[in-house]
Amino acid sequence: MDQSSTIPALPAMKFLKLTVLGLIAAGFFLTASAVVLAQEPIRRGEPRLTELVRTRVQLKGAFLAKQVDSHLKQNDLALMAVADFLSANPGVSPEIAHSRIKRYQRASAGLRSILAIGRDGTLLHDSYNLPAPDFNLGDRIYVREAVRQGTEELRINAPVVGRQSGIPFIPITRGQFDVEGNATGVIVGILGPETLLPEDSNCALCVSAVLTSEMDILVSRPSGLTFPDDLMNRIRNSLSETGLELIDINGGKTLVSWTRNAHAGIITVSAELLPDE
Repeated sequence: MDQSSTIPALPAMKFLKLTVLGLIAAGFFLTASAVVLAQEPIRRGEPRLTELVRTRVQLKGAFLAKQVDSHLKQNDLALMAVADFLSANPGVSPEIAHSRIKRYQRASAGLRSILAIGRDGTLLHDSYNLPAPDFNLGDRIYVREAVRQGTEELRINAPVVGRQSGIPFIPITRGQFDVEGNATGVIVGILGPETLLPEDSNCALCVSAVLTSEMDILVSRPSGLTFPDDLMNRIRNSLSETGLELIDINGGKTLVSWTRNAHAGIITVSAELLPDE
């Protein structure tokens, strides 16, 4: 016997009622979402602050957060691969190490080079140079912080200027530790700041930025951008992972969308200056 014949058909009228109830429930949900968006600090009656503007800024903020998160995860995989290779091959020759690390660097997202640094700060391997320059980087804060952190988790550090190139870069690091928790080295990715922010030629009044978890600005468009202290404090002290703020920047109302990255703790900011009426 066909088992499907034992399941009674749902009456058409009952199905229609359930459909109508579902649409009503969906309507209540969308209405509630709109009310949440309209709460402070996004105040009703602000000039030119429409639902379209809110949605546009939120979508741009979500896109930026997703892009930066993708970059960080891809680069973290590259650093992990280098760390695993060197751990598995402690006596590898400089030539083979350079070739393998360079392969991982090319597969990364915007890394100019990858460095392998010894426990004493000595530069052991460099994907850009062979042989690696005779440098000791133990005094670099990003090296010290990777060791102090005490874990192999990815760390995003404030921008510095390269000693070889003289060009600013963002050092992303993974500390290396033995089974007893002793530091054995640091893997460093040299990230070009410009790779984190997409060009936005369609919005002359838009700004964007990427901040460290300590609220240092890694990169911004336009360059040299600063945010009011009250905004920075609200983001720092917020228990939420995202936020939408209406603030004054240089005397103009600006709508700001921000997102805290769960992978590395950095914060992406996308904002649009609202034209005067």
